[in-house]
Amino acid sequence: MLKEVLPLDKGISFSGTRNRIRTIGKQLDADIERDIAKLPHSVADVRIRESRHVAAMSVDSAWLRHCDSERGLGRHVNLIAGRATFTDSPPKFYAYVHREVTSAAARLDHFLSRNGVAADERVTVISDDAGEFEKTVQGSRLARGRILDWFHIAMQFNAAQRSVFGSKMIDALEREELESIETEITHAQVSSLAWQGPQT
Repeated sequence: MLKEVLPLDKGISFSGTRNRIRTIGKQLDADIERDIAKLPHSVADVRIRESRHVAAMSVDSAWLRHCDSERGLGRHVNLIAGRATFTDSPPKFYAYVHREVTSAAARLDHFLSRNGVAADERVTVISDDAGEFEKTVQGSRLARGRILDWFHIAMQFNAAQRSVFGSKMIDALEREELESIETEITHAQVSSLAWQGPQT
């Protein structure tokens, strides 16, 4: 698509380029919605198996500044991006604007289905603890097993340390108590990473 509209070396204006991309984007979204309606129904849990083709799926989000106030989207847009890792081919990516899709779960299923995941297969989705990802996985026919990634696990423990050692009560504790608390947090972090490692 970008090869059709970029680079801007033939006199086309920026607004013309933006309008072209929007038109193509709307057409792609309409095609995806038609494909979603044709997705096969999932099968009973007793017959499911792990996908042989898609090893795992990682999903995260980012907020981008949005300048188009006419559409009432607000000053920032929540962009969701995912990366699928395959057993026998290079990874593939998908993305969408969170508020602009009918169903995030259906969009995930469409992506997985187009990349070879059958109705009786499931793919593990790795994400942080954001609510929109939990709802997406729960509503998906092809995804399951949400696991926190390493970065966000470490961030949770960093937040715990800041919470404890930034407290006003910390001044009243003895040095041995402080060392004991720090040791407990460190041991919990090491234990969680050891438990998490084989699964990811």
